[in-house]
Formats: sequence, C-alpha cells, structure tokens
Amino acid sequence: MLCKNCNKRPATIHLTEISHNNVKQEIHLCEECAQQKGLPYKLQFSLSEVLSSLIEPIMTKMGKENLNMKCPNCGIDYATFQKKARFGCAKDYEVFKKGISPILEKIHGATQHYGKFPQGTSGSGILKEKELLDLHRELEKLVKSEEFEKAAEIRDKIKKLKTRKKTE
Repeated sequence: MLCKNCNKRPATIHLTEISHNNVKQEIHLCEECAQQKGLPYKLQFSLSEVLSSLIEPIMTKMGKENLNMKCPNCGIDYATFQKKARFGCAKDYEVFKKGISPILEKIHGATQHYGKFPQGTSGSGILKEKELLDLHRELEKLVKSEEFEKAAEIRDKIKKLKTRKKTE
C-alpha cells in the first residue's frame, strides 16, 4: 500500500481516526509524510523498553536493599535486570522472585501459568491445584473483607478438595 499523501513511498504508519460523529477514517502514510504532519512516526518499541517501563515503578516500591541482590549462580544484580529486562540464568527467577512477582502479575494477571496440557493427559491434577489456589485466594479476600460466613464455606470446600486429593 502506498502512502495516501505522496503516493510514492510504502505506507508504514496506519492510523484510525474517529470523529465526533463516530465517522471512522483510516490514514495510511509513509514515515516522511507522517513526520511532516507532526504525527508520531516511530511507533515501535523494543520488548526491553516495555519491560523496563513496567519494572521501574515496581522496583521503586521494593526499596534499595533489593537493588543489591545478586544471583550467586550468574552474578547478575537486580539493577542490571532492570536495565536489560533479561535474566542471566534460570536461578534468577528464584533469587529475584520477590521483585518479579508483581511484574508478572501486572503483565499476565497472575504469577502461575496453567496453559495447555500435553496430548494424552487430562491435566486434571493441575486443574485441581489451580482450583485450590483460587479458593485460597478467595478465602484470603473474604477474610480481609470480614465476610466470615462465606469464608467458612470456602474453607470447607478447600478441606473437601484436599481430602479428595489424598484419597485419589
């Protein structure tokens, strides 16, 4: 697709404008024409830029003592992780767990991953673990909000699930 302004260069900037009358207009421009019109023409961000922007506010909350944490395996410190948004080894997930858990929650909405199951397996064990984890979270929320009757129901569900899990 060619730029709609100059009709010479390929359009790499694609904008959609919605006017006050809810009329949708698509604009396709090359970088040069977008720059001439004062539009932001560099819209690509690297993954490390995005992760760094997520890490920085959380790191501020963590305090300075965590900045000095170092992985005994690879030697990377938390400040280096923040700059590069990349770990040095697998042990870093364990060493910096306190610092990365809020980041993972912000990005994925959870710190546990329950994705697809391999073919030929039901994944029922993982689903039961997830159900237990969800019930524990719900119980925690109910206790904090002082909804003790509902919390007691959840506690009983947790007990039943744990008992059933032991007998299987």
